[in-house]
Amino acid sequence: MACLLELPDSWLCGIVPGSGTGACSMALQNLLGPVPVETFLSDSFSHHWANEIDALALAPQTRHSCCYGDFPNTSGIDPGNDIVLVLNGTSSGVCPPDLDWIPADREGLVIADAVSAAFTRHIDFDRVDVLCWSWQKALGGEGGHGMIALSPRAQARLKAGEGRPVAKLMRLHNPDGSVNNAFFGGRTISTPSMFATEDIHSALDWAEACGGLSALVKRVGDNYSVMADWVNATSWIDWLCTNPGARSRCSITLRLQPGAGEKKDSGKIVSGMIRLLEAEGAALDIWSYGDAPPGFRIWAGPTVEADDLALLCEWLDWAHRKVCEATTMPDRIIAPQQKLAYGES
Repeated sequence: MACLLELPDSWLCGIVPGSGTGACSMALQNLLGPVPVETFLSDSFSHHWANEIDALALAPQTRHSCCYGDFPNTSGIDPGNDIVLVLNGTSSGVCPPDLDWIPADREGLVIADAVSAAFTRHIDFDRVDVLCWSWQKALGGEGGHGMIALSPRAQARLKAGEGRPVAKLMRLHNPDGSVNNAFFGGRTISTPSMFATEDIHSALDWAEACGGLSALVKRVGDNYSVMADWVNATSWIDWLCTNPGARSRCSITLRLQPGAGEKKDSGKIVSGMIRLLEAEGAALDIWSYGDAPPGFRIWAGPTVEADDLALLCEWLDWAHRKVCEATTMPDRIIAPQQKLAYGES
């Protein structure tokens, strides 16, 4: 997995329980504390990490916020502080356009939640010190397991840690404060499911057969192009993230245009469309996130086929027309009913 991700040889990589969420909590609890931390609130999980930092009193915190559907202003950060951010927000469809705003010669650590960014975009490892991701998101493996990778700078922080009490399940260091090299050498904190392990090996084999990371990123780009062409050609739908530079290419978040559907409100239109699509077996779990405006949340990662997304767009057009114009199901539908499109988890 580290090879497919193109992780530098100097980094340590280990399997953790609790999926990407467990990996991020582990990183925060083991590494934060020596300096203040700056958090960038761009989606639901970035808020979760900011709240966890405060709840556990891990470090003095500065929160950088913005309107929902955008990425916060990145100017004025202190290179001596730690940074916590999400590289791809599945709830908001937002990601940082790049990481050039993070100094390469910084003193603080950068902890990145890459749960849905790993294998969907290239990671700038010169500007990240801790990477946390899960097995199941981009590669479609079984859930429950996550990964954490530490740069040499993060390893040095761990060795020089203040000895903050950390529960056994989350502990990355030995009782004497040294790095738990056994953990990073394959001795997991909790035993992974052998079924899940075999499943992720199959996914990794598939990814390698596709052509590796560059091929996976290209598949994501092709999927995004399909959705972008449809949005641009459709008057009743728009991006939730209106800033193209901060828009995720794999977490497609869409909203209804104001006034769409004549006299019916957007929430009822979306609800009616989704129930129609579920009844036809055309799309499952594409509801927008709870805090987002009425719309859709569609996963377009590398395991999704561009042709299936094109069919989904046809189904969305049909469902919108049926709800708004009270049309009946046509006798002949171009999009076959066995095609399924899955939303975010």
